[in-house]
Amino acid sequence: MRLRILPFLLSAALLAAGEDPFEAPPELKAFAWKHTNTQMGVSNKVQALVRAFFASPEEGGLGITYDNTYTRTPAEAMRDRKANCLTLTALNVAACQSVDIEANYGESMRISRWRRVGSVVRYERHIVAMVPAGLINAPLIVDFLPDVRRDLHLVKKLEPKRVKALFFSNRAVELMEDNRIEEALASAKQSIEVDPSSGIGWNILGVVQQRQGLEAEAEKSFLKSIATDPKDGAPCGNLEGLLRAQGRVAEAQAYRDRGMEIRKDDPFFNAFLAEEAYRDNQWEEAGKRIKQAIRLLPRESDFYLIQARISLAQGQRKDAIKALEKARKWALPEMQARYDSKLALLRGDKPT
Repeated sequence: MRLRILPFLLSAALLAAGEDPFEAPPELKAFAWKHTNTQMGVSNKVQALVRAFFASPEEGGLGITYDNTYTRTPAEAMRDRKANCLTLTALNVAACQSVDIEANYGESMRISRWRRVGSVVRYERHIVAMVPAGLINAPLIVDFLPDVRRDLHLVKKLEPKRVKALFFSNRAVELMEDNRIEEALASAKQSIEVDPSSGIGWNILGVVQQRQGLEAEAEKSFLKSIATDPKDGAPCGNLEGLLRAQGRVAEAQAYRDRGMEIRKDDPFFNAFLAEEAYRDNQWEEAGKRIKQAIRLLPRESDFYLIQARISLAQGQRKDAIKALEKARKWALPEMQARYDSKLALLRGDKPT
């Protein structure tokens, strides 16, 4: 699951304290049995399940479509026939476990995303399912994120409580963006209750507290997040903003420097900074940042697309063509036609 923290369009009720958001509903157990009982081997069973999630109801499937507007429980996903990758992963793990297939959660360490939505900068992580498939040190990785290069995966196992905490953190920000601040605060606190060792949970709690005007409490939460996970630069950035707004400039700069140091080797963060600089017409900074992103992760096609835009903005047409050629090289096969059309336009190719 890439943790896309977006405003949602549906009404979301808070789960009761202690309620498991990922509990498999009875209909999921029946569905999983129906689609796996004739399959031989773990890999075939898992693949049959995944196909059934997306197959149309007429074909006996759930007909789920990818929807990142709201983080659903597996039960809500079955009801709405919509889900993001966190929900799909939870749905898959629950379905596997209901038919006695071992399945675990994992975080892809090479896939993340930074982006600005309004005044908020969001760091989105990516969660996958891991299923032992009989090969030593080579679990079957079940990934529901569209357009992800499978060879980018370096997966770390996550405990279920950490993923459930991420679920409540997602809900907290979704509620906050819908101006349901009290409910957002309750959901953020649920995240901490599920996993007090989650730096992400403390960071999100701080974000919600700050939105509510509880600045002293927010500062404590950001500091707790930093202490819990010193390698996460997100709370440093949030604390920097809080302190700077209070006129505590020297303290704010210290946390800015710390956050930049932590994130300097994150290719996606460098790409985010490149896009920020591009929008501000800071071509030199944009070029430097995207080159750093490419150096860190040279097979990410989106980075070369950003580089092409930066070159075009400066009138460097030949450089833009070279960047797009590299973007096409590393793109997924189904995405290469998109780059063919862009290249033809830039080269001025005549239609045949």
